[in-house]
Amino acid sequence: MSPNGKKKPEVYAQAGKVFKALAHPSRVRLLHRLIEGDCCVSEIENCLGLSQPNVSQHLKVLKDAGLIQGTRKGTKICYAIADNRVRRVIAAILEGE
Repeated sequence: MSPNGKKKPEVYAQAGKVFKALAHPSRVRLLHRLIEGDCCVSEIENCLGLSQPNVSQHLKVLKDAGLIQGTRKGTKICYAIADNRVRRVIAAILEGE
């Protein structure tokens, strides 16, 4: 923290990216699914009932916000929660904690 008690501007910019990423119901559902365990794109498509291009767009937003990460497993990319704070946020919002 800076001497005047304020955080650096980039901290607020990153927080804005996170909130923007959480602003779409499909991304919240996707994060909720990933909290249960790692998942590949095809599994996400089936679970959420979304098209592959739509899932890819949502994954990009979440990845750019630093909330998820992808790991290549053969020809597939599997996604997992990268920032454990998102687990607490999703739980607090969806489960009323």
